[in-house]
Amino acid sequence: MNSKHTAPGYMVQLDGLRAIAVAMVILFHWTPEVKEMGLGGLGVQLFFVLSGYLITGILLDARTKAEKVGAGKGQIIKSFYARRLLRIFPLFYLVILLTTLLGSHNMLLYLPWHLSYLSNIAIFLEGHWIGEASHLWSLAVEEQFYLLWPFVILFTPKRYLTSTVIGFILLAPLFKLTCAFLEIGGSRLGVLPISSFHFLGAGALLAIVEKSSRFKENVSWRNSFGVWVQRAGIAGLIVFSFFQFVPHLFSFSPGVAVLKEFAIIFLFISLTMGAAHGFAGTAGSLLAAKPMVYLGRISYGLYLLHNFVPYFVTKLLRHYHINAEEMIGAGGLLFVYTVLLLLLSAFFWHVFESRLNKYKSHFPYVAKQEKKELLVKSKM
Repeated sequence: MNSKHTAPGYMVQLDGLRAIAVAMVILFHWTPEVKEMGLGGLGVQLFFVLSGYLITGILLDARTKAEKVGAGKGQIIKSFYARRLLRIFPLFYLVILLTTLLGSHNMLLYLPWHLSYLSNIAIFLEGHWIGEASHLWSLAVEEQFYLLWPFVILFTPKRYLTSTVIGFILLAPLFKLTCAFLEIGGSRLGVLPISSFHFLGAGALLAIVEKSSRFKENVSWRNSFGVWVQRAGIAGLIVFSFFQFVPHLFSFSPGVAVLKEFAIIFLFISLTMGAAHGFAGTAGSLLAAKPMVYLGRISYGLYLLHNFVPYFVTKLLRHYHINAEEMIGAGGLLFVYTVLLLLLSAFFWHVFESRLNKYKSHFPYVAKQEKKELLVKSKM
């Protein structure tokens, strides 16, 4: 992998990685062939790793700047939540409004849970998925993560930060194994935030390493670390493939499930680091290709809308007694879903999301006056 970002402050290949993540989720929900392979969680897990990596990196950079000028952490927290609100809330609540008005059964049935970003708790308490609104569980987990994580990263003493994040990573498998031993919760335990701490925490741990002075200043150590991450990613892929595609060789157990998840974590950490610093060759060209980058940029809309598109299309066709699958086949119907989803997501991005994102510049993590003080100190 290259040692530099594709562009200062913007890791373009990560958008390509987001495109792959959202494509995996959509294919799982839209195609029975992919669903039967049992790979549906991979896209969400990749999103969690990316989220942990990016959010932690942002918070660490802000903490470093604030500490240099002696600024408090309050400004960082306020700006973090303001920027997250601008990025996430408007489209989320707009989609809730539109789908509710259009008569989404599970949006209406669980409306208070969706409005309060507790869709995952509703699923856990119900003990089953909630149809076209099921995918909102992961957005609820992300939001719950955002409520906690700034305080962890900003207020944990730096000498304890790595061990603290490792503790969060270990919480997930310990929680799952304990619940399996006590025979409580079942498969829906996976929608609780603690069940995803190892994915979110692994991304965070990578960010902590990359922001360390040793990583920045010691080229030899940095290169060695990159090689070991690559090797771990390859090993993770082999282990995951082994358990996934020859399951008959093993009796299923919670321990095997945890091992598979950590194999995936090693793979996704390798992919995240590679994309963040820029893959070379064909892989890099693919991730940085304009269509992939564009899909990555509109991935939030793609994810939010993808379950509602087939739901409302099917509802409309039934209303007019049209059997689209007979007329154009399953492939044709999939094409219709895809075009409609792309058009809607692109529309919301250009008309709504991108315009609101511009207001994030009004919420700097370190105030302008504090930045001026930092420049003055640096010249003294």
